[in-house]
Amino acid sequence: MLNLQTIHKPTTLAEALQLLHEPDTALMAGGAALISEKRRDVRAVIDLSALELSFIETRGDDLVIGATTTLATVADSELARGMADGVIAQAAQQTHANILRNQASVGGTMIAEPDGIFSVALCALDTRLTLATLKDSRVETMNVSLADFFAQRATRLPNRIITEIMIPASARARRARIETVARTPRDQAIVSVCAALEMERGVVRAAALALGGAAETAWRAQDAEREILNQALTEEIIRRAALAAANGLNPRGDFRGSAEYRIEMARVLTARALRGLRA
Repeated sequence: MLNLQTIHKPTTLAEALQLLHEPDTALMAGGAALISEKRRDVRAVIDLSALELSFIETRGDDLVIGATTTLATVADSELARGMADGVIAQAAQQTHANILRNQASVGGTMIAEPDGIFSVALCALDTRLTLATLKDSRVETMNVSLADFFAQRATRLPNRIITEIMIPASARARRARIETVARTPRDQAIVSVCAALEMERGVVRAAALALGGAAETAWRAQDAEREILNQALTEEIIRRAALAAANGLNPRGDFRGSAEYRIEMARVLTARALRGLRA
């Protein structure tokens, strides 16, 4: 059970940021993250629904998604489906059951599930976040990569609000594929991989391989990326990349899968994703 006593509904970003400095206060867009985490320490929530942060639009060729946009909206968006083989829309569709997708927001999902399939897809597409904070009563914003945000989230997040995410134009034409393993098709993925490649005449010219369920957050397998860069996806190159995908991994095992299982699945799914993009 939640222990809420107050619900704030600010109409400006500055007001929301000011409220965020109050003790035992958390942000809420759809509320799915708060409910799933059973945050009994939270006595007040800041409802962000009046801040007009729910949108999907293009700016130039970049795709920009507001932080309170629901996963259901992303899953149904033609703009999202038109970016990198539609992996963002696919990842949104595979996150949660339908009723939760109608509540869960983009920003809340990244915070609550930093190693989830949606975060993995965003990480593979070089996504950047806009964070807002108050300085001398003025709203200031900063732009950071999703990878840097996850690496420093303990210092990046306090007293800041994610306002939007941006997937760069450079990701638009990439071929991309998501592979997952779960106990059943309806279950949350135990391990997930998203590969996003720029190909030229069968040769990889740009590569991103992101893993989920194998570290605390979505994680870029840079050793594996180096194995395939400027290479054709032969079976030998795929084998080497799959082995390299597990380099540096130190996952925590749980009832859904041991650490050893997660490492092996990271290799298997990397190979599967690359073979799918080779076809």
